Amino acid sequence: MEELYVVRHQPTWREEPDPEPDDEYDNDTDHKTVYALFGLAIYKANVLEHTLVNTLAMARIITAEEQGERLIRDPWAQGFKDMMGKLIRRAEPYVSAYPEVVDDLTNSLKRRNFLVHHFWRERIQEMITESSRAKLCADLKADCRLFTQTDERLTERVFDPLARKRGVTPEMIEAQYAKERREAMKRYEPESFAAEEDSA
Repeated sequence: MEELYVVRHQPTWREEPDPEPDDEYDNDTDHKTVYALFGLAIYKANVLEHTLVNTLAMARIITAEEQGERLIRDPWAQGFKDMMGKLIRRAEPYVSAYPEVVDDLTNSLKRRNFLVHHFWRERIQEMITESSRAKLCADLKADCRLFTQTDERLTERVFDPLARKRGVTPEMIEAQYAKERREAMKRYEPESFAAEEDSA
């Protein structure tokens, strides 16, 4: 049965982890930290998928306006049905002018697919020792950085210009985020929200 498993070597794009502590993430190497970093990496991959969906929806809205077309369907609906690979293929016309974004998206898709489909099956044995867990943590931190970098580049080079064309500024997006955060605080942590409101 062992011959059915394939050991994957790390892609060449990955950098060796810094020997210095990483202040951005928890530097523990216990089991809980590995699971937390795995969850964070998947979350950051989902954030990237959401940015792809937003980019495609914004492009669809702009195209419809330019062609005098009335949208009947929600431009976000299809995007939320698609997986990252299909979203990237659909975004090709908008990202092809930015080779670094294309490379980031390609690498992000490979890592996302590895994490979702192969990570635990191929690397679970590395949970045994402190040193192998440290390597898992370093790799998961690298994945988090990759997904964040890709999301930031995609946003800066592709989404933001499309949004500005539609009259949506980063400040407007930040204001909407702050509003939604306040609403969530009010709904889920009314005591904290009240204390925050009193101090403002």
